[in-house]
Amino acid sequence: SLHDALPISLRFDNVQEPTLSIEDAISIAHQFFLVASGIIDFFDPPWLTDELSTWVADSSRREKPKSPIIYLALAIGLQGRARDEADDVIAEQCFGYGRQLAVFTLMDNPSLLTVQAFTLITYYMLAACRRNGAFTNLGVAVRAAYALGIHRHETNIAFVPEEGISRERAWKTLRVCDLFLSASMGRPPGTSETGCNIPWASLTPATDRENSTVPSQVFSAIFRICHIFERILVEVYSRRSVSLELAKSISRQHREWTEELPQTLRIDGLDGLDAVQSQGVSRPHGSIIVTMAYYYSIILLTRPFLTFKVCNSPKKGTQNRNASSSSAELTTYADACVDSAINGVNSAYEIVFEENMPRRQPFVINSVFISAICLGLAYLDEYDRRGWPLRRSLERAIAILSHFGRLSPQSARYAEICQYLQGAAAIYIDTRDNTFLQSSSQLVCSVFGDVQNSAGTRSRVRSGGLPDLPTPQQSSFNALHYAAVVEPILPSSLDDNTVQQESIITPSGLLTGQYTNGNDYLYQDDSDLGVLPQDFFASHSVASSGNYSYGDDVPLFSLTNDLTSGDYAW
Repeated sequence: SLHDALPISLRFDNVQEPTLSIEDAISIAHQFFLVASGIIDFFDPPWLTDELSTWVADSSRREKPKSPIIYLALAIGLQGRARDEADDVIAEQCFGYGRQLAVFTLMDNPSLLTVQAFTLITYYMLAACRRNGAFTNLGVAVRAAYALGIHRHETNIAFVPEEGISRERAWKTLRVCDLFLSASMGRPPGTSETGCNIPWASLTPATDRENSTVPSQVFSAIFRICHIFERILVEVYSRRSVSLELAKSISRQHREWTEELPQTLRIDGLDGLDAVQSQGVSRPHGSIIVTMAYYYSIILLTRPFLTFKVCNSPKKGTQNRNASSSSAELTTYADACVDSAINGVNSAYEIVFEENMPRRQPFVINSVFISAICLGLAYLDEYDRRGWPLRRSLERAIAILSHFGRLSPQSARYAEICQYLQGAAAIYIDTRDNTFLQSSSQLVCSVFGDVQNSAGTRSRVRSGGLPDLPTPQQSSFNALHYAAVVEPILPSSLDDNTVQQESIITPSGLLTGQYTNGNDYLYQDDSDLGVLPQDFFASHSVASSGNYSYGDDVPLFSLTNDLTSGDYAW
Protein backbone atom coordinates (compact mmCIF):
# COMPACT_ATOMS: atom_id res chain seq x y z
CA SER A 1 0.00 0.00 0.00
CA LEU A 2 1.03 3.57 -0.64
CA HIS A 3 1.12 6.04 2.23
CA ASP A 4 1.84 9.74 2.07
CA ALA A 5 5.08 9.71 0.16
CA LEU A 6 7.20 12.47 1.60
CA PRO A 7 7.71 12.62 5.37
CA ILE A 8 6.94 15.96 6.93
CA SER A 9 10.39 16.80 8.25
CA LEU A 10 9.63 20.43 9.08
CA ARG A 11 7.47 21.32 12.06
CA PHE A 12 6.38 24.65 13.46
CA ASP A 13 9.07 24.43 16.12
CA ASN A 14 11.98 23.94 13.71
CA VAL A 15 10.99 25.91 10.59
CA GLN A 16 13.62 28.44 9.61
CA GLU A 17 13.25 31.25 7.13
CA PRO A 18 14.90 30.21 3.84
CA THR A 19 17.30 32.60 2.15
CA LEU A 20 17.40 33.11 -1.61
CA SER A 21 19.20 35.51 -3.88
CA ILE A 22 17.19 37.72 -6.20
CA GLU A 23 18.50 35.83 -9.23
CA ASP A 24 17.48 32.45 -7.80
CA ALA A 25 14.09 33.76 -6.73
CA ILE A 26 13.25 35.12 -10.19
CA SER A 27 14.41 31.89 -11.86
CA ILE A 28 12.23 29.86 -9.49
CA ALA A 29 9.30 32.21 -10.16
CA HIS A 30 9.55 31.42 -13.89
CA GLN A 31 9.46 27.73 -13.01
CA PHE A 32 6.35 28.31 -10.88
CA PHE A 33 4.43 29.69 -13.86
CA LEU A 34 5.54 26.72 -15.91
CA VAL A 35 4.18 24.37 -13.24
CA ALA A 36 1.01 26.40 -12.70
CA SER A 37 0.15 26.95 -16.35
CA GLY A 38 -3.43 25.90 -17.00
CA ILE A 39 -4.11 25.13 -13.31
CA ILE A 40 -3.21 28.01 -10.97
CA ASP A 41 -4.18 31.45 -12.22
CA PHE A 42 -3.89 33.83 -9.27
CA PHE A 43 -1.57 36.43 -10.78
CA ASP A 44 0.52 37.15 -13.85
CA PRO A 45 4.33 36.79 -14.08
CA PRO A 46 5.02 40.56 -14.00
CA TRP A 47 3.31 40.87 -10.61
CA LEU A 48 5.44 38.20 -8.95
CA THR A 49 8.65 39.41 -10.59
CA ASP A 50 8.03 42.98 -9.46
CA GLU A 51 7.26 41.83 -5.93
CA LEU A 52 10.43 39.74 -5.73
CA SER A 53 12.62 42.67 -6.81
CA THR A 54 12.03 44.42 -3.50
CA TRP A 55 10.77 41.59 -1.32
CA VAL A 56 13.99 39.52 -1.29
CA ALA A 57 16.07 42.44 0.02
CA ASP A 58 13.46 43.49 2.59
CA SER A 59 14.58 42.37 6.06
CA SER A 60 11.03 42.72 7.37
CA ARG A 61 9.45 40.65 4.60
CA ARG A 62 8.01 38.13 7.04
CA GLU A 63 5.64 40.89 8.20
CA LYS A 64 4.32 41.50 4.71
CA PRO A 65 0.76 40.17 4.13
CA LYS A 66 1.75 38.67 0.76
CA SER A 67 4.82 36.82 2.07
CA PRO A 68 2.98 33.48 2.54
CA ILE A 69 1.88 33.63 -1.11
CA ILE A 70 5.40 34.33 -2.34
CA TYR A 71 7.01 31.59 -0.24
CA LEU A 72 4.43 29.02 -1.35
CA ALA A 73 4.80 30.00 -5.01
CA LEU A 74 8.58 29.58 -4.76
CA ALA A 75 8.08 26.22 -3.04
CA ILE A 76 5.94 24.97 -5.94
CA GLY A 77 8.47 26.24 -8.46
CA LEU A 78 11.34 24.45 -6.71
CA GLN A 79 9.26 21.31 -6.31
CA GLY A 80 8.54 21.24 -10.02
CA ARG A 81 12.10 21.98 -11.07
CA ALA A 82 13.65 19.31 -8.80
CA ARG A 83 17.08 19.41 -10.41
CA ASP A 84 18.69 17.80 -7.40
CA GLU A 85 18.18 17.06 -3.73
CA ALA A 86 18.98 20.66 -2.82
CA ASP A 87 15.88 21.85 -4.71
CA ASP A 88 13.71 19.46 -2.70
CA VAL A 89 15.22 20.61 0.59
CA ILE A 90 14.75 24.32 -0.16
CA ALA A 91 11.27 23.64 -1.54
CA GLU A 92 10.26 21.99 1.72
CA GLN A 93 11.73 24.90 3.68
CA CYS A 94 9.84 27.47 1.63
CA PHE A 95 6.66 25.42 1.93
CA GLY A 96 6.99 24.93 5.68
CA TYR A 97 7.72 28.60 6.31
CA GLY A 98 5.01 29.84 3.96
CA ARG A 99 2.43 27.50 5.47
CA GLN A 100 3.38 28.59 8.98
CA LEU A 101 2.91 32.25 8.04
CA ALA A 102 -0.43 31.43 6.39
CA VAL A 103 -1.73 29.62 9.49
CA PHE A 104 -0.56 32.33 11.89
CA THR A 105 -1.57 35.41 9.86
CA LEU A 106 -4.37 34.45 7.44
CA MET A 107 -6.62 32.06 9.36
CA ASP A 108 -8.33 34.35 11.86
CA ASN A 109 -9.50 36.95 9.36
CA PRO A 110 -10.18 35.28 5.98
CA SER A 111 -9.24 37.31 2.94
CA LEU A 112 -8.45 36.73 -0.70
CA LEU A 113 -4.88 35.94 0.40
CA THR A 114 -6.29 33.13 2.58
CA VAL A 115 -7.94 31.52 -0.42
CA GLN A 116 -4.78 31.88 -2.50
CA ALA A 117 -2.43 30.61 0.21
CA PHE A 118 -4.36 27.48 1.12
CA THR A 119 -5.00 26.64 -2.52
CA LEU A 120 -1.23 26.82 -3.11
CA ILE A 121 -0.72 24.59 -0.05
CA THR A 122 -3.21 22.14 -1.57
CA TYR A 123 -1.34 21.96 -4.87
CA TYR A 124 2.05 21.54 -3.23
CA MET A 125 0.78 18.66 -1.10
CA LEU A 126 -0.85 17.03 -4.12
CA ALA A 127 2.45 17.09 -6.00
CA ALA A 128 4.17 15.69 -2.89
CA CYS A 129 1.71 12.75 -2.77
CA ARG A 130 0.18 14.00 0.49
CA ARG A 131 -3.36 13.90 -0.76
CA ASN A 132 -5.18 13.72 2.55
CA GLY A 133 -3.37 16.85 3.72
CA ALA A 134 -4.22 18.51 0.40
CA PHE A 135 -7.89 17.66 0.84
CA THR A 136 -7.94 19.11 4.37
CA ASN A 137 -6.25 22.38 3.40
CA LEU A 138 -8.52 22.77 0.40
CA GLY A 139 -11.44 22.80 2.83
CA VAL A 140 -9.99 25.89 4.50
CA ALA A 141 -9.70 27.65 1.13
CA VAL A 142 -13.27 26.69 0.18
CA ARG A 143 -14.79 27.95 3.45
CA ALA A 144 -12.85 31.21 3.15
CA ALA A 145 -14.02 31.64 -0.45
CA TYR A 146 -17.67 31.25 0.49
CA ALA A 147 -17.24 33.60 3.45
CA LEU A 148 -15.85 36.26 1.11
CA GLY A 149 -18.49 35.67 -1.58
CA ILE A 150 -15.96 35.33 -4.39
CA HIS A 151 -18.35 32.87 -6.06
CA ARG A 152 -20.93 35.64 -6.59
CA HIS A 153 -20.54 37.90 -9.61
CA GLU A 154 -22.48 40.80 -8.19
CA THR A 155 -20.10 40.84 -5.22
CA ASN A 156 -16.97 40.76 -7.36
CA ILE A 157 -18.24 43.50 -9.66
CA ALA A 158 -18.63 45.77 -6.64
CA PHE A 159 -14.84 45.90 -6.27
CA VAL A 160 -12.43 47.82 -8.45
CA PRO A 161 -11.77 45.86 -11.67
CA GLU A 162 -8.32 44.63 -10.63
CA GLU A 163 -9.60 43.27 -7.31
CA GLY A 164 -12.73 41.82 -8.88
CA ILE A 165 -10.74 39.92 -11.51
CA SER A 166 -8.36 38.60 -8.83
CA ARG A 167 -11.33 37.29 -6.84
CA GLU A 168 -12.82 35.49 -9.82
CA ARG A 169 -9.45 34.05 -10.84
CA ALA A 170 -9.09 32.72 -7.29
CA TRP A 171 -12.51 31.07 -7.52
CA LYS A 172 -11.57 29.54 -10.87
CA THR A 173 -8.33 28.04 -9.50
CA LEU A 174 -10.15 26.78 -6.44
CA ARG A 175 -12.71 25.03 -8.65
CA VAL A 176 -9.97 23.32 -10.66
CA CYS A 177 -8.22 21.91 -7.60
CA ASP A 178 -11.48 20.96 -5.90
CA LEU A 179 -12.93 18.99 -8.81
CA PHE A 180 -9.62 17.29 -9.50
CA LEU A 181 -9.47 16.06 -5.90
CA SER A 182 -13.11 15.00 -6.04
CA ALA A 183 -12.64 12.98 -9.23
CA SER A 184 -9.33 11.39 -8.25
CA MET A 185 -10.11 10.58 -4.60
CA GLY A 186 -13.81 9.82 -4.81
CA ARG A 187 -14.86 12.48 -2.35
CA PRO A 188 -17.67 15.02 -2.69
CA PRO A 189 -16.84 18.41 -4.23
CA GLY A 190 -16.47 21.29 -1.82
CA THR A 191 -17.52 23.92 -4.37
CA SER A 192 -20.65 24.07 -6.48
CA GLU A 193 -22.11 26.11 -9.31
CA THR A 194 -25.51 26.02 -7.59
CA GLY A 195 -24.97 29.26 -5.73
CA CYS A 196 -22.72 30.78 -8.38
CA ASN A 197 -24.80 32.95 -10.70
CA ILE A 198 -22.68 32.50 -13.79
CA PRO A 199 -24.39 33.41 -17.08
CA TRP A 200 -23.69 30.50 -19.42
CA ALA A 201 -24.52 32.47 -22.52
CA SER A 202 -22.88 32.31 -25.91
CA LEU A 203 -19.40 33.73 -25.89
CA THR A 204 -19.04 37.22 -27.24
CA PRO A 205 -15.77 38.15 -28.96
CA ALA A 206 -13.18 37.73 -26.23
CA THR A 207 -11.00 40.65 -25.31
CA ASP A 208 -7.31 40.49 -24.61
CA ARG A 209 -6.30 39.13 -21.23
CA GLU A 210 -4.85 42.46 -20.18
CA ASN A 211 -8.13 44.26 -20.92
CA SER A 212 -10.45 41.59 -19.60
CA THR A 213 -13.28 42.52 -17.26
CA VAL A 214 -14.72 40.72 -14.27
CA PRO A 215 -17.60 39.06 -16.19
CA SER A 216 -15.20 37.84 -18.88
CA GLN A 217 -13.66 35.38 -16.43
CA VAL A 218 -16.67 33.10 -16.76
CA PHE A 219 -15.57 32.39 -20.32
CA SER A 220 -12.32 30.80 -19.18
CA ALA A 221 -11.70 27.42 -20.84
CA ILE A 222 -10.64 25.66 -17.64
CA PHE A 223 -13.51 27.28 -15.73
CA ARG A 224 -16.09 25.98 -18.19
CA ILE A 225 -14.71 22.44 -18.23
CA CYS A 226 -15.04 22.47 -14.43
CA HIS A 227 -18.78 22.90 -14.84
CA ILE A 228 -18.87 19.78 -17.03
CA PHE A 229 -16.83 17.87 -14.47
CA GLU A 230 -19.29 18.81 -11.75
CA ARG A 231 -22.28 17.62 -13.77
CA ILE A 232 -20.61 14.26 -14.36
CA LEU A 233 -19.65 13.76 -10.73
CA VAL A 234 -23.00 14.87 -9.31
CA GLU A 235 -25.48 13.67 -11.92
CA VAL A 236 -23.75 10.39 -12.84
CA TYR A 237 -21.51 9.16 -10.05
CA SER A 238 -23.48 10.48 -7.08
CA ARG A 239 -26.64 8.84 -8.41
CA ARG A 240 -24.78 5.74 -9.57
CA SER A 241 -26.72 5.68 -12.83
CA VAL A 242 -26.66 7.29 -16.23
CA SER A 243 -28.99 7.49 -19.19
CA LEU A 244 -28.37 8.14 -22.85
CA GLU A 245 -30.34 11.38 -22.58
CA LEU A 246 -28.09 12.64 -19.80
CA ALA A 247 -25.00 11.64 -21.77
CA LYS A 248 -26.33 13.52 -24.79
CA SER A 249 -26.95 16.62 -22.69
CA ILE A 250 -23.42 16.62 -21.29
CA SER A 251 -21.86 15.82 -24.67
CA ARG A 252 -23.61 18.88 -26.11
CA GLN A 253 -21.73 20.95 -23.55
CA HIS A 254 -18.50 19.30 -24.71
CA ARG A 255 -19.24 20.31 -28.30
CA GLU A 256 -19.97 23.89 -27.33
CA TRP A 257 -16.76 23.96 -25.28
CA THR A 258 -14.64 22.80 -28.21
CA GLU A 259 -16.24 25.28 -30.61
CA GLU A 260 -15.39 28.20 -28.33
CA LEU A 261 -11.99 26.88 -27.20
CA PRO A 262 -9.76 29.34 -29.13
CA GLN A 263 -11.53 32.31 -27.55
CA THR A 264 -11.82 30.84 -24.06
CA LEU A 265 -8.12 29.97 -24.00
CA ARG A 266 -7.42 33.66 -24.53
CA ILE A 267 -9.10 34.47 -21.20
CA ASP A 268 -6.70 32.03 -19.53
CA GLY A 269 -3.71 33.53 -21.36
CA LEU A 270 -3.14 30.22 -23.18
CA ASP A 271 -4.21 31.15 -26.71
CA GLY A 272 -0.69 31.13 -28.19
CA LEU A 273 2.89 30.22 -27.50
CA ASP A 274 2.83 32.02 -24.19
CA ALA A 275 5.54 32.69 -21.63
CA VAL A 276 6.03 28.97 -21.17
CA GLN A 277 7.78 28.72 -24.52
CA SER A 278 10.41 31.21 -23.42
CA GLN A 279 11.61 28.61 -20.93
CA GLY A 280 12.65 26.25 -23.72
CA VAL A 281 9.39 24.35 -24.21
CA SER A 282 8.30 23.84 -27.81
CA ARG A 283 4.54 24.18 -27.17
CA PRO A 284 2.26 25.85 -24.62
CA HIS A 285 2.07 23.62 -21.60
CA GLY A 286 -1.11 25.06 -20.11
CA SER A 287 -3.24 24.60 -23.23
CA ILE A 288 -2.35 20.90 -23.34
CA ILE A 289 -3.25 20.55 -19.66
CA VAL A 290 -6.66 22.01 -20.51
CA THR A 291 -6.98 19.61 -23.43
CA MET A 292 -6.17 16.67 -21.18
CA ALA A 293 -8.87 17.83 -18.76
CA TYR A 294 -11.30 17.70 -21.67
CA TYR A 295 -10.36 14.09 -22.47
CA TYR A 296 -10.47 13.16 -18.79
CA SER A 297 -14.03 14.49 -18.47
CA ILE A 298 -15.12 12.43 -21.49
CA ILE A 299 -13.58 9.30 -19.96
CA LEU A 300 -15.49 9.84 -16.70
CA LEU A 301 -18.74 10.25 -18.61
CA THR A 302 -18.35 7.38 -21.08
CA ARG A 303 -16.50 4.74 -19.06
CA PRO A 304 -19.76 3.27 -17.68
CA PHE A 305 -20.92 2.70 -21.26
CA LEU A 306 -17.69 0.92 -22.16
CA THR A 307 -17.98 -1.27 -19.08
CA PHE A 308 -21.62 -2.10 -19.80
CA LYS A 309 -20.76 -2.97 -23.40
CA VAL A 310 -17.90 -5.23 -22.29
CA CYS A 311 -20.10 -7.02 -19.74
CA ASN A 312 -22.98 -7.52 -22.16
CA SER A 313 -21.30 -8.21 -25.49
CA PRO A 314 -23.33 -10.87 -27.33
CA LYS A 315 -21.65 -14.15 -27.96
CA LYS A 316 -20.19 -14.70 -31.38
CA GLY A 317 -22.75 -16.00 -33.80
CA THR A 318 -25.79 -14.71 -31.92
CA GLN A 319 -28.00 -11.91 -33.12
CA ASN A 320 -29.67 -9.30 -31.04
CA ARG A 321 -33.23 -9.11 -32.32
CA ASN A 322 -34.08 -6.29 -29.89
CA ALA A 323 -31.22 -4.05 -30.94
CA SER A 324 -32.20 -0.48 -31.75
CA SER A 325 -30.63 2.85 -32.38
CA SER A 326 -29.81 2.96 -28.66
CA SER A 327 -27.26 0.19 -29.14
CA ALA A 328 -25.47 2.25 -31.77
CA GLU A 329 -25.44 5.25 -29.46
CA LEU A 330 -24.10 3.16 -26.59
CA THR A 331 -21.35 1.84 -28.87
CA THR A 332 -20.51 5.42 -29.83
CA TYR A 333 -20.07 6.42 -26.19
CA ALA A 334 -18.00 3.30 -25.50
CA ASP A 335 -15.79 4.14 -28.49
CA ALA A 336 -15.49 7.72 -27.20
CA CYS A 337 -14.07 6.40 -23.94
CA VAL A 338 -11.33 4.44 -25.71
CA ASP A 339 -10.63 7.25 -28.16
CA SER A 340 -10.31 9.80 -25.36
CA ALA A 341 -8.03 7.50 -23.38
CA ILE A 342 -5.72 7.18 -26.39
CA ASN A 343 -5.77 10.91 -27.12
CA GLY A 344 -5.22 11.78 -23.47
CA VAL A 345 -2.13 9.60 -23.29
CA ASN A 346 -0.81 11.01 -26.56
CA SER A 347 -1.35 14.59 -25.37
CA ALA A 348 0.65 13.89 -22.23
CA TYR A 349 3.34 12.07 -24.22
CA GLU A 350 3.89 15.21 -26.30
CA ILE A 351 4.98 17.34 -23.35
CA VAL A 352 6.24 15.32 -20.39
CA PHE A 353 9.64 14.49 -21.87
CA GLU A 354 10.50 18.09 -22.71
CA GLU A 355 13.78 19.05 -21.08
CA ASN A 356 12.42 21.86 -18.93
CA MET A 357 9.05 20.41 -18.07
CA PRO A 358 8.14 20.12 -14.37
CA ARG A 359 9.16 16.85 -12.77
CA ARG A 360 6.02 16.57 -10.65
CA GLN A 361 2.61 16.86 -12.29
CA PRO A 362 -0.22 15.25 -10.28
CA PHE A 363 -2.91 16.23 -12.78
CA VAL A 364 -1.09 14.51 -15.65
CA ILE A 365 -0.29 11.43 -13.56
CA ASN A 366 -3.90 10.84 -12.58
CA SER A 367 -5.27 11.45 -16.08
CA VAL A 368 -2.77 9.06 -17.68
CA PHE A 369 -3.46 6.34 -15.11
CA ILE A 370 -7.23 6.50 -15.65
CA SER A 371 -6.64 6.37 -19.42
CA ALA A 372 -4.45 3.28 -19.03
CA ILE A 373 -7.15 1.49 -17.02
CA CYS A 374 -9.66 2.16 -19.80
CA LEU A 375 -7.20 0.85 -22.40
CA GLY A 376 -6.92 -2.38 -20.43
CA LEU A 377 -10.71 -2.65 -20.29
CA ALA A 378 -10.92 -2.10 -24.05
CA TYR A 379 -9.03 -5.36 -24.65
CA LEU A 380 -12.03 -7.26 -23.29
CA ASP A 381 -14.17 -5.95 -26.16
CA GLU A 382 -11.48 -6.74 -28.74
CA TYR A 383 -10.73 -3.14 -29.68
CA ASP A 384 -7.20 -4.26 -30.50
CA ARG A 385 -8.50 -6.56 -33.24
CA ARG A 386 -10.30 -3.63 -34.85
CA GLY A 387 -7.21 -1.51 -35.30
CA TRP A 388 -7.27 0.62 -32.17
CA PRO A 389 -3.65 1.28 -31.04
CA LEU A 390 -4.14 -0.06 -27.51
CA ARG A 391 -0.71 -1.61 -27.15
CA ARG A 392 1.23 1.49 -28.20
CA SER A 393 -0.90 3.77 -26.03
CA LEU A 394 -0.55 1.52 -23.00
CA GLU A 395 3.22 1.43 -23.49
CA ARG A 396 3.27 5.23 -23.67
CA ALA A 397 1.19 5.48 -20.50
CA ILE A 398 3.65 3.24 -18.66
CA ALA A 399 6.56 5.31 -19.97
CA ILE A 400 4.94 8.54 -18.71
CA LEU A 401 4.14 7.10 -15.28
CA SER A 402 7.63 5.61 -14.97
CA HIS A 403 9.13 8.97 -15.89
CA PHE A 404 7.27 10.75 -13.10
CA GLY A 405 7.75 7.75 -10.83
CA ARG A 406 11.38 8.72 -10.26
CA LEU A 407 10.18 11.44 -7.89
CA SER A 408 6.57 10.43 -7.23
CA PRO A 409 5.89 7.17 -5.37
CA GLN A 410 2.27 7.45 -6.41
CA SER A 411 3.21 7.54 -10.10
CA ALA A 412 5.66 4.67 -9.58
CA ARG A 413 2.88 2.61 -8.05
CA TYR A 414 0.56 3.46 -10.92
CA ALA A 415 3.26 2.41 -13.39
CA GLU A 416 3.62 -0.93 -11.60
CA ILE A 417 -0.15 -1.50 -11.73
CA CYS A 418 -0.19 -0.71 -15.46
CA GLN A 419 2.66 -3.14 -16.06
CA TYR A 420 0.63 -5.87 -14.41
CA LEU A 421 -2.32 -4.81 -16.54
CA GLN A 422 -0.15 -5.00 -19.65
CA GLY A 423 0.97 -8.51 -18.73
CA ALA A 424 -2.60 -9.62 -18.04
CA ALA A 425 -3.70 -8.19 -21.39
CA ALA A 426 -0.95 -10.13 -23.16
CA ILE A 427 -2.10 -13.38 -21.55
CA TYR A 428 -5.73 -12.60 -22.37
CA ILE A 429 -4.89 -11.92 -26.02
CA ASP A 430 -2.88 -15.14 -26.31
CA THR A 431 -5.61 -17.20 -24.65
CA ARG A 432 -8.30 -15.63 -26.82
CA ASP A 433 -6.37 -16.26 -30.03
CA ASN A 434 -5.59 -19.83 -29.02
CA THR A 435 -9.27 -20.43 -28.36
CA PHE A 436 -10.20 -19.27 -31.85
CA LEU A 437 -7.34 -21.28 -33.33
CA GLN A 438 -8.42 -24.42 -31.49
CA SER A 439 -11.99 -24.04 -32.72
CA SER A 440 -10.84 -23.70 -36.34
CA SER A 441 -8.44 -26.62 -35.95
CA GLN A 442 -11.18 -28.87 -34.62
CA LEU A 443 -13.39 -27.97 -37.58
CA VAL A 444 -10.60 -28.88 -40.00
CA CYS A 445 -9.99 -32.18 -38.18
CA SER A 446 -13.66 -33.07 -38.38
CA VAL A 447 -13.40 -32.86 -42.18
CA PHE A 448 -9.95 -34.30 -42.83
CA GLY A 449 -9.21 -36.29 -39.67
CA ASP A 450 -6.70 -35.72 -36.89
CA VAL A 451 -3.35 -37.36 -37.61
CA GLN A 452 -1.68 -35.86 -34.53
CA ASN A 453 -4.30 -37.22 -32.18
CA SER A 454 -4.07 -40.62 -33.83
CA ALA A 455 -0.29 -40.63 -33.50
CA GLY A 456 -0.43 -39.48 -29.84
CA THR A 457 1.48 -36.28 -30.55
CA ARG A 458 -1.26 -33.77 -29.94
CA SER A 459 0.27 -30.32 -29.65
CA ARG A 460 0.11 -28.23 -26.58
CA VAL A 461 -1.99 -25.57 -28.24
CA ARG A 462 -4.41 -28.15 -29.59
CA SER A 463 -4.85 -29.66 -26.15
CA GLY A 464 -5.84 -26.32 -24.66
CA GLY A 465 -2.51 -25.44 -23.00
CA LEU A 466 -0.93 -22.02 -22.92
CA PRO A 467 2.30 -21.37 -24.82
CA ASP A 468 5.17 -19.73 -23.01
CA LEU A 469 5.18 -16.04 -23.83
CA PRO A 470 7.49 -13.43 -22.38
CA THR A 471 5.82 -10.78 -20.28
CA PRO A 472 7.12 -7.42 -19.07
CA GLN A 473 7.81 -8.89 -15.63
CA GLN A 474 8.17 -12.59 -16.38
CA SER A 475 9.63 -13.72 -13.08
CA SER A 476 7.23 -11.93 -10.75
CA PHE A 477 4.14 -11.74 -12.91
CA ASN A 478 3.73 -15.45 -13.64
CA ALA A 479 3.66 -16.36 -9.97
CA LEU A 480 0.77 -13.96 -9.41
CA HIS A 481 -1.34 -14.26 -12.51
CA TYR A 482 -0.31 -16.92 -14.97
CA ALA A 483 -1.95 -19.80 -13.16
CA ALA A 484 -5.20 -17.87 -12.80
CA VAL A 485 -5.94 -17.85 -16.54
CA VAL A 486 -6.73 -21.43 -17.43
CA GLU A 487 -9.79 -20.99 -19.64
CA PRO A 488 -10.52 -18.64 -22.55
CA ILE A 489 -11.67 -15.28 -21.25
CA LEU A 490 -14.45 -13.69 -23.24
CA PRO A 491 -16.44 -10.56 -22.40
CA SER A 492 -19.60 -12.64 -22.06
CA SER A 493 -18.03 -14.71 -19.28
CA LEU A 494 -18.00 -11.71 -16.94
CA ASP A 495 -21.08 -10.74 -14.98
CA ASP A 496 -22.20 -7.13 -14.62
CA ASN A 497 -20.98 -6.61 -11.08
CA THR A 498 -17.42 -7.80 -11.75
CA VAL A 499 -16.32 -5.18 -14.25
CA GLN A 500 -18.58 -2.48 -12.87
CA GLN A 501 -17.02 -2.65 -9.44
CA GLU A 502 -13.45 -3.06 -10.65
CA SER A 503 -13.47 -0.82 -13.71
CA ILE A 504 -16.09 1.88 -13.27
CA ILE A 505 -15.59 2.95 -9.69
CA THR A 506 -12.23 1.85 -8.31
CA PRO A 507 -9.80 3.17 -10.98
CA SER A 508 -11.05 6.73 -10.62
CA GLY A 509 -11.12 6.58 -6.86
CA LEU A 510 -14.93 6.43 -6.77
CA LEU A 511 -15.46 3.45 -4.55
CA THR A 512 -18.55 1.46 -3.81
CA GLY A 513 -20.53 3.33 -1.19
CA GLN A 514 -19.40 6.79 -2.25
CA TYR A 515 -21.91 9.33 -3.48
CA THR A 516 -24.70 7.00 -2.35
CA ASN A 517 -27.91 8.85 -1.50
CA GLY A 518 -25.93 12.06 -1.64
CA ASN A 519 -24.41 11.72 1.85
CA ASP A 520 -23.09 8.23 2.52
CA TYR A 521 -19.49 8.88 1.59
CA LEU A 522 -16.84 6.24 2.05
CA TYR A 523 -13.59 7.53 3.49
CA GLN A 524 -10.58 6.66 1.38
CA ASP A 525 -7.01 7.22 2.45
CA ASP A 526 -3.90 7.12 0.33
CA SER A 527 -3.24 3.48 1.15
CA ASP A 528 -5.96 2.31 -1.24
CA LEU A 529 -5.12 2.97 -4.86
CA GLY A 530 -7.38 0.34 -6.33
CA VAL A 531 -4.81 -2.31 -7.25
CA LEU A 532 -6.30 -4.84 -9.64
CA PRO A 533 -6.99 -8.12 -7.79
CA GLN A 534 -5.30 -11.27 -8.93
CA ASP A 535 -8.57 -12.86 -10.03
CA PHE A 536 -9.78 -9.80 -11.95
CA PHE A 537 -9.62 -11.62 -15.29
CA ALA A 538 -10.69 -15.01 -13.94
CA SER A 539 -13.86 -16.41 -15.49
CA HIS A 540 -17.09 -16.38 -13.54
CA SER A 541 -19.81 -18.97 -13.29
CA VAL A 542 -22.58 -16.51 -14.20
CA ALA A 543 -22.43 -15.47 -17.83
CA SER A 544 -24.43 -12.61 -19.23
CA SER A 545 -27.00 -13.28 -21.87
CA GLY A 546 -26.07 -12.90 -25.47
CA ASN A 547 -29.46 -11.51 -26.42
CA TYR A 548 -29.57 -8.43 -24.21
CA SER A 549 -31.63 -5.43 -25.11
CA TYR A 550 -30.47 -1.84 -25.09
CA GLY A 551 -33.08 0.52 -23.74
CA ASP A 552 -32.97 4.27 -23.68
CA ASP A 553 -31.77 4.06 -20.09
CA VAL A 554 -28.90 1.71 -19.42
CA PRO A 555 -28.32 0.28 -15.92
CA LEU A 556 -24.60 0.67 -15.43
CA PHE A 557 -24.07 0.39 -11.70
CA SER A 558 -24.49 -2.47 -9.28
CA LEU A 559 -27.84 -1.55 -7.75
CA THR A 560 -29.77 -4.44 -9.29
CA ASN A 561 -30.45 -6.06 -5.94
CA ASP A 562 -33.14 -3.53 -5.07
CA LEU A 563 -34.16 -2.13 -8.44
CA THR A 564 -35.68 -3.65 -11.52
CA SER A 565 -34.90 -2.58 -15.04
CA GLY A 566 -37.77 -0.12 -14.95
CA ASP A 567 -37.11 1.35 -11.54
CA TYR A 568 -33.76 3.10 -11.99
CA ALA A 569 -33.74 6.64 -10.69
CA TRP A 570 -31.96 8.54 -13.42
